Parts: sequence; structure tokens; C-alpha cells
Amino acid sequence: MVLSIEQLVFIVGNGLIFGSILALVAVGLSLIFGVLDVPNFAQGEFASVTGFVIVGLVGLGIGLVPSIIAGIVFAFVAGVAVERLVISKFYGRDEFLLLTFFATFGITIISENVLRQIFGGFRQIPGPDIGSIVVAGTSVNLLRPAAGAIAVGMLIGLYIFTRYTYMGLAMRAVADDRRGAEMIGVNYERIYMLTFGIGAVLTGISGVLYGMLFTLSPTSGVALTAFAFTIVVVGGVGSFFGTILASLLIGLVDSFTATMVGSRWRFFAIFAVLFIVLVLRPEGLRGGST
Repeated sequence: MVLSIEQLVFIVGNGLIFGSILALVAVGLSLIFGVLDVPNFAQGEFASVTGFVIVGLVGLGIGLVPSIIAGIVFAFVAGVAVERLVISKFYGRDEFLLLTFFATFGITIISENVLRQIFGGFRQIPGPDIGSIVVAGTSVNLLRPAAGAIAVGMLIGLYIFTRYTYMGLAMRAVADDRRGAEMIGVNYERIYMLTFGIGAVLTGISGVLYGMLFTLSPTSGVALTAFAFTIVVVGGVGSFFGTILASLLIGLVDSFTATMVGSRWRFFAIFAVLFIVLVLRPEGLRGGST
């Protein structure tokens, strides 16, 4: 099949935009794992729950902007609550990784079923109409590049926060050496709460963008979590830029696969990429870098 310029622009544009949204989920997951050593299998749920909260608030007649603000605040509170009420109970336990796996997996099951009972099936956040432009003969809704730009802006903001602010540097210190950070006065419990909250907010924002461009379902969180874990492994665990690079790669692979052979093959193609990377470069695309 030979692609026209219009088709190529559409596929690449969609892939990069979707990849930038996935990067928010993956970076949030990587941040939480890097600081707390928690493999958060409920990471994608922050996106789907935030999206559905906004759908519900808009349905009640609350404006879109106030609903988005409320949804993001909810994501932060939910992240802190999960860390304080669930994850913190397992600190110091020999089975920490196993316990947090089952706990976050349980949160995923509960979240999915609650969303299904309250909202039923598929929903979409009514995004604002900001017009469209024509690129290579293809009409492009400006909401799509705007969503990508917002995602990129959030990633740049996180990079600046973690490297040039006291709390960001404290988070990195706790990730490197918790005991050493505690000895110089860093309250690691507060850092744990903040990290989980920020990770939830990043993913919640991805849920807002995803819900405007695509369709939310009670199982969207599971799919986004699968994407995020794949991206973190492909990019290299602990690598910020590797995670972003892998997100864009996975977004492009997903877009090309869905267009060329059908969406039912998307996960096959993505996990094929994961397999190839693990065989050729087990440390990931940028393993060992930060």
C-alpha cells in the first residue's frame, strides 16, 4: 500500500500527538517507580477516572474549564490518598513489590467496575471548538496540535521542576538515596506524597487530553497502563528522555498499525517493538541516562 502525502501527514501527526499524551502517563509512572519503587499498575486509572469525573461534572451543567480544574485537583488528591491510605502501609515490608503490585492491581479492578456502574460505556469530553487548518490537503482540528503542545509543555515543566526547584531536587535525592536524603533533613514521607500526587496529575492531564481527542471507556486506564509500562521498558527505566523518545515511537507505531492493518493489531505491533528492543538493547533506548 502506497501512502499519499495527505495520509502520511495524518498518520504521523496523530502518532506524535498520541505519543505526547502517552508520555505524560509513562513519565508519571516512571516518576513514581523511581522515587517510591512502586510498580503502579493503577497508573492509567488516574487518566480514566479524571476523564470521567470531568464528563460527569460537565453533564451536571458545570463549565468545561471549572470541570477540568476540579478533575485535575481530584487526580492530585486521589494520588495522595492512594499513597497515604494504601502504599504507605507496606513500607519496610520484605514483600513490598509484591504487595504494591496486588494493591494497585486491585485498585484498577475496583476503579474499572465503579466507572462501568456509574457511566456505563463510552464517553467523550466535549472539547472546545478552536477551529481547524489545512495541512498537505488535510483538514486538521486545531484541538489536536493544541493537545500535543499542552502535553509537551507539561513535560518541559516537570523537567524544570525536578532539576531547578527545592522539592524537585529533594525528590531526586530521595530516589537516589533515601537514607542520605533523610540525614540532611528531607522529609521522605512528604516527598512520597508529593511524588504520587504529581504522577497522578500528569496522568490525569493525559486523561483530559485523551478524553477530548478520543473516546473514554471504563477500560481505558488498563490500556494506558499497558502502554506506559511498555514505554518505560523500551525507553530505559529511569530515563526521562528515553521515556519521551519511546512514547513518540510507540505513538507512531500505533498510528501506522491502526491505519495500515487495523486497530486490532495495535497491541501486537507495540509488544513486537518491546520484544525487539529487549532482545537488541535490554537496557532500553537510553538506558542508564537521566
